[in-house]
Amino acid sequence: MKTPTCANCHKQWSWKMTWKKTFTFKQAITCPFCGEKQYITKSARQKLCLLPIIFPIINVPFLSFGVSSFYLAMVYIICVVVLVIGMPFFYRLSNKEEPLW
Repeated sequence: MKTPTCANCHKQWSWKMTWKKTFTFKQAITCPFCGEKQYITKSARQKLCLLPIIFPIINVPFLSFGVSSFYLAMVYIICVVVLVIGMPFFYRLSNKEEPLW
């Protein structure tokens, strides 16, 4: 897996740059190299929307077998850390905004 590449200047963003840019409420993300606006692609947004589904799926085996809630909480914490670390690798960028539908 690799971090996103600017669709305009084709320079690859670092993990740290991508992670910082993800916590903005704007649709457009400005490329730190060329300054052009970049948009997360439709397919990347769809994949990112599916990531939270992991948590209910984790509940099923833990609750079915009566595993302690302490262990479930530990697994949740590990999943959150993995998602936060791995999220920038799901990003793909485009020069234009694509509708989600």
